[in-house]
Amino acid sequence: MIEFIDVSKRFGRIAALDSVTLRIKKGEIFGLAGPNGAGKTTLVRILCTALKPDTGVVRLDGKDIRENPVEVRGSIGYLPEEPNLYERLTPKKFLSFFAELYGLDRINERVDEVLESMKLIQRKEDKISTFSKGMRHRLSLGRAILHDPKILVLDEPTMGLDPAVAADIRDMVARMKGEKTVILCTHYMDEAESLCGRMAILNRGKISVIDSPEKIKSTASEQSGGKSTLEEAFVYYTR
Repeated sequence: MIEFIDVSKRFGRIAALDSVTLRIKKGEIFGLAGPNGAGKTTLVRILCTALKPDTGVVRLDGKDIRENPVEVRGSIGYLPEEPNLYERLTPKKFLSFFAELYGLDRINERVDEVLESMKLIQRKEDKISTFSKGMRHRLSLGRAILHDPKILVLDEPTMGLDPAVAADIRDMVARMKGEKTVILCTHYMDEAESLCGRMAILNRGKISVIDSPEKIKSTASEQSGGKSTLEEAFVYYTR
């Protein structure tokens, strides 16, 4: 289980997170949604130990992540919104480099397994500079799962991709349910609705609502006096 308990973070006068308390269950696909600047990226960067909270505690399986940040980083795979890839390398060399950093055994076999799962095995010796945006996203996702982390953080994994590639990535994520804990940051409400068992909508550094997509729609409908789609509920909770 991942727990954020009364977590706050400020950047100067801006409260990026304001007393956020959130619990994410093991094996669930959990959605984080909110307008730009709502605090989603700050929240996941704190979990990944790239930022420290000003106040509050973050626990992973009951342990404060500040006690052993190296172990925490080894438990998490992170797919950023903008993949940072070494374009002069081939996918094979790129993933092999990170496999060595993680101290993995059977590096060649593991790299091929990941490239096969990402549908890139036929391009493993081509330079990354020749890859399309969709292929780069799949390679970046491959890097995130390379060390078989128990937690996967995906920041806008289908943003700007064509429908076919986006559908492929959603299918890959759906298959991880129950095997990995997935935190999905997304602006696409149809994506959240199809993949997430529960989600939180953030606004101005605070959580406006946490529940299943269906319950969020139902509650927004009751409070607004009309039937709501998840997109309409999102607008309701972030206005």
